[in-house]
Formats: sequence, C-alpha cells, structure tokens
Amino acid sequence: MIDRFNQSQDKYEVVGISIPDDTSSMKFLLSASGGSTPDVMLSWDSILGTWSDMGLIQPYDNLMPPAEKQQWLNQTYPVIKRHSMYNGKIMAMIDGLDSAAVYYRLNDLKEVGVDKDHLPQTLDDLVELGHKLDRYDKDHHVRRMGFMPKGLTAFAPSFGGKFNDNGHIVIDTPANLRAMAFVSEAVKRYGYDDYTKFTASLAADAGPSMPLIAGNFSIMLDGEWRVKQVEQYSPGLPYVVAPIPPPKGGKPNASYSSPNYLVIPTAAKNPQGAYEFAKFCVGFQHPEEGGLHMGEMGWVPDDPFIANSKSYQAYLKKYPQYKTFVDLVASPNLEIPPQGPLQAFVIDQIAKVEDSAVRGTITPKAALEEAEKQLALEIARRKLLGRSP
Repeated sequence: MIDRFNQSQDKYEVVGISIPDDTSSMKFLLSASGGSTPDVMLSWDSILGTWSDMGLIQPYDNLMPPAEKQQWLNQTYPVIKRHSMYNGKIMAMIDGLDSAAVYYRLNDLKEVGVDKDHLPQTLDDLVELGHKLDRYDKDHHVRRMGFMPKGLTAFAPSFGGKFNDNGHIVIDTPANLRAMAFVSEAVKRYGYDDYTKFTASLAADAGPSMPLIAGNFSIMLDGEWRVKQVEQYSPGLPYVVAPIPPPKGGKPNASYSSPNYLVIPTAAKNPQGAYEFAKFCVGFQHPEEGGLHMGEMGWVPDDPFIANSKSYQAYLKKYPQYKTFVDLVASPNLEIPPQGPLQAFVIDQIAKVEDSAVRGTITPKAALEEAEKQLALEIARRKLLGRSP
C-alpha cells in the first residue's frame, strides 16, 4: 500500500514502521507523551473511545472537505460508519473488519445425508446437526466435535443482543441473556471438562493443522481470514460458508464485528498527507486501489464502490467463499463492540463472566449481572478520579 501510494503522487512520501501488535499501543502512548507521534497509525486494539476522549487522535472531519465528508457518509456501509464514528465525529477509517460466519465441511455433512443446498435454517437445527456429527472413541472421548457454539459476543446479535444503547454500554439485557444461556447450554451438553480436554488437545489454530483443515470440527464459527488460509494450506478442501442461522424470533445475517482502526494522532506533523494516505489504503475515492488492497489483505470493503471494483471482483472470483462476508458487511444486523473509554474493560469483563457461566459456577443471569456490577464500580471509580466514564 505504501509503495503504491508513494508512486501514485509526488506531494507526500510515506515511510512505514512495523511495530509488534502487542506493543503498538504502548509505543504510541509513549510517543504521544513525548509529542513525537507517527502521522497515521493502524491499530486493532480497543482504543477509539479512550484515545478520542484523551485527545490523542483527531477527527477526520477536520481534514475532509464538506463534499467529501457527505460522500463518505452517503456511501460507506452502516456498520463501518458505526465503527468509525465516536461522539458524532469520524475518528477513524476502517482498514479491515472481522465478522463471523459458519464453515461447513461438506464431506462430514455427507455422512449424515446433508449437502450444501440443505444447510440448517435455524440455530436449533444447526446445533442438532452438530451433535449428529460428533464422533467418540471407544472410551467415549470426543474425537471430532460436530459444532461448538462459543462466545457470547459472537451469538448475541443473532438473538437481537447488543452492547450499546443510546450512547451507553449495556450488558444485562433479555436478548444478551438468551445468548449467554445458549452458549452455556452448548458447553454443558458436552460437559465442561470433556470440552476443555478436547480443545486443549488441538494443534495450532493457524497453518495446515488448523481445526477446519484437520477436521477437528465438522462445523465451525470463524472469521473471514480463514478463507485465504484454507486455500493456502488445503486447496480444494470441500467446504461452504453461510451466515449464522437465526434462533426462533432472532435476526438473520447477524454477526459481531471487530475493526482495524486507521487513526491520525493529534500531534501528527502532516495530518493532510495522513488523510490522503488513509483514503488510498481503504479505497475511499480510490475504489480500484482499495479493492486491490482489501483483496490482498483478505479484508472486506468499506463501501459498495470498492466491493464492485474490478480489482475486488477479481479477488472474489478467486475466493468465492469470501462473498458471504462481503454480503454480511452490508447487513443491518451486524453489531459492534461496546463503545467509549471503557470498551476494553467491558470486553474483558464479559470474557471473565462468560467463562464462569460455561463452567457452571454461576448462572447466565448472574454472569451478566456481575459484569454490569463491575461496570458500575469502574464508572464510580473513574468519577472519583475525575475522569470521564
């Protein structure tokens, strides 16, 4: 992307610096404290609310001519806008968005008389199909798991759940409770100990031994990045990808989504150049370049113009399974993580209480109540310190 941008014009030159993902946020905070930040930064961490409130990053609104801003608002997919905007300002461009869909190994489905044209239409049907595909050894240890619904955030949108409501973070809602109960019951059906023993025995989650290729699961909920990995390590593997089928009364084409933020620090020395580079990367006003970049990275496009570009359509022709994720990004039923300065805190709390719920040490209702309690305590603590909740 950097090389192409530098060759496409002669006004700016981008010099790239690669930082390990687990240290990038800390390095940025140190650079900001010294007033010497990069001009633009790509981050997958949950930073948008915190860095916006701290004044560490600046709105794109300040750099966009009114006509360009209106164009961006008109053509960008709604979920991309929700991820990009904070307190009414465009605080990031989204350069990569994760969502989840269901991967089916077709040879496994043949064992129970199911083909790609007769996939489950409801979440209950999906779970039951998964159990038909379970395989055990003579000691009744799981050797292949048909399907394991895992992750409250992954399934909450299908139940109509969400984590934001009118500018506030919400956790303990009826829809989120239904999702938590569903996930807890799925693990309970196998037994927590048997489930953890099986998952602990699996090889690496990437490469030729990844569970989808190795056949550890017949059906998996996974992200869009898996399509390119499967083609790389097991070309020709018979599988299909489809959206999560909704539960009774739930939402179709629903998923949780996580973004890669392209932000411009407040201390950037050349913010206008950073904006021009960000547009070029994601494809806003540069759909052919954006389609090429999104395809090379295995990412979904930010708007229909990029999705319909010749470069991106060529990518979809090579990786047709990826189209499910392109269709998902346009769905109104994609949800986003909790927003605000407590985003990372809440995500961590949800993970903690979910672990307790699937272990069976607390009920799903008590788990959500505990997360709400910890959120309230953290808000109170921040107010005592004079910080925004």
